[in-house]
Amino acid sequence: MIKFLLKGLIRDKSRSRLPVIVVALGVMLTVLLHAYLKGFMGDTIEMNARFSYGHVRVMTKAYAENMNQVPNDMALLGAGKLLTGLRNQFPEMEWAQRIQFGGLIDAPDENGETKAQGPALGIGLDLLSAGIRESERLDLSKSIVRGKMPEKRGEVLISEAFSVKLKVNPGEKITLIGSTMNGSMTIYNFIISGTLSF
Repeated sequence: MIKFLLKGLIRDKSRSRLPVIVVALGVMLTVLLHAYLKGFMGDTIEMNARFSYGHVRVMTKAYAENMNQVPNDMALLGAGKLLTGLRNQFPEMEWAQRIQFGGLIDAPDENGETKAQGPALGIGLDLLSAGIRESERLDLSKSIVRGKMPEKRGEVLISEAFSVKLKVNPGEKITLIGSTMNGSMTIYNFIISGTLSF
């Protein structure tokens, strides 16, 4: 019986080719979409854990209520004692302080007048304390295009494309202009230590 069916499939090509092609295409599309979605979701989770949220996030109640506005004036201040307590209580986890912010970057010319401005989003990281692995976690050292990693307070890294747009180089000053939760203006000067490729 099986011999008879196989002979029929081999002789009548239209009956054998179409099912094989349909099954092959179906399997190929299923495998491709499964791999794509699994990779996409895995990358999304990893990027959120690395850059945005971490695996565990500690914040004030006021910050949590307005989290979508990134209200830095409602963030934890003097978190050193809290961080020490968390490290003692959960030694198997790595704890690091981060803060996200946004604002306007102003690049002054030699006379202190604005030569260029642009909107910016940023992450404040602790790169100077001993034992903190933020630089390795985010692969910052490998991403440096010009300049160097920050070595003291007040130094920042910006993207290479943004530095070209603002016409600024490592060693030059920039000013971050932002706002508080209540709408007040905040201004802080930084020195560019290096540029990153993103």
